[in-house]
Amino acid sequence: MKMQIKSSADLSAAIAELEAREAMEKQQLVQHFHAFTHSLTPLNLLKSTFAKVKESPGITGTLVKAGLGIGVGLLSKKLVYGSAPGIVRKVVGSAIEMSLAGLVAKKTDTIKSTGAKLIRNLFRSKTIKA
Repeated sequence: MKMQIKSSADLSAAIAELEAREAMEKQQLVQHFHAFTHSLTPLNLLKSTFAKVKESPGITGTLVKAGLGIGVGLLSKKLVYGSAPGIVRKVVGSAIEMSLAGLVAKKTDTIKSTGAKLIRNLFRSKTIKA
């Protein structure tokens, strides 16, 4: 907003207007700064990250598949070899872990459908034929 300054009163009014605008902009800047620093707290960073992950359609399924694969791989290694000493056993155990993790991650949908069928068959009501 351009103002015609013709007298000292006009100059004083323009200075007062600029000082008021400066104070308002400073207050807005401080508010934005506080909001920004609040968004950088670890809890808020995690919340925003999980919100973005939930919004992305393919990421959630991929994370579930990867987590399931890693979990099955670790469980199988623990069940097969436990905490047995020896470098050969550790290498073989790691190979089994990685191969099962990859297999489960690729076949998650098949595993889920087979598991659902198995559960339905276990818990269905049995009718007695007379």
